[in-house]
Amino acid sequence: MNDAPSDPLTEIRREIDRIDEAMHLLLMERGAVIDRLVEIKRTSETGSAFRPGREADMMRRIAARHGGRLPVATAEHLWRTIIATFTHVQAPFTLHVEQGSDALAMHDLARFHVGFDVPLVGHGTPSRVAAAVAQSTGDLGLVRIDPAPAAIWWDALGGAGPQVMARLPFLSAAGHPTPTPALVLARPLGDAASSEVSVWAVDDDGDVALPEGAETLAAVTRNGRRHRLVAHPGAEPPAPHARPLGGYALPAG
Repeated sequence: MNDAPSDPLTEIRREIDRIDEAMHLLLMERGAVIDRLVEIKRTSETGSAFRPGREADMMRRIAARHGGRLPVATAEHLWRTIIATFTHVQAPFTLHVEQGSDALAMHDLARFHVGFDVPLVGHGTPSRVAAAVAQSTGDLGLVRIDPAPAAIWWDALGGAGPQVMARLPFLSAAGHPTPTPALVLARPLGDAASSEVSVWAVDDDGDVALPEGAETLAAVTRNGRRHRLVAHPGAEPPAPHARPLGGYALPAG
């Protein structure tokens, strides 16, 4: 006897179920690999679990190979959540978020990048975010890039204190669901830090010109002195006596 022809919709749904199961199994397999990684780190490595350069490379590979109906921002969000969740498993951390006038946008930006397993704590000013990161053992901070802030909040960055670790959004395609520009702060990461773009505090009397390629992220004038938060490609300082505040991987357009 000949089998009755199968329903095309049923076959498609079975194919979707197979793919969904495969993705779930791969996520569990990734978790088992992370367990092995944690065991190795306990005996051979110390320091933060954050690897911003490696994460940037992963985002670039996702963007380069992406195609089809699924928006690339959705793929980015899924992978960001996976990365943040497994990082949190390795070393639990909290994300301190500047709220201010753009509280909802900053909350969306935070959840887009770390999902819902990482706890969020809101703060009214970027200075309070930086202070919370400084007082922690391994938390992150999220501060909105405001060209004309009320305070020179970046004075608290650098040295053994918090530093800039990343810039968001990283994949800045048109129509990104969380386009609010922001900086991620962290305790010093050592060799794990990325410095494709370095960040500096530049203080002068208003007479120092920045080199080509340098970007002023924020500026405040106090008592005749100009205080700028400056991003500059590479590791060279953009001005004499500039103070290093960290760096980040070059965002992908």
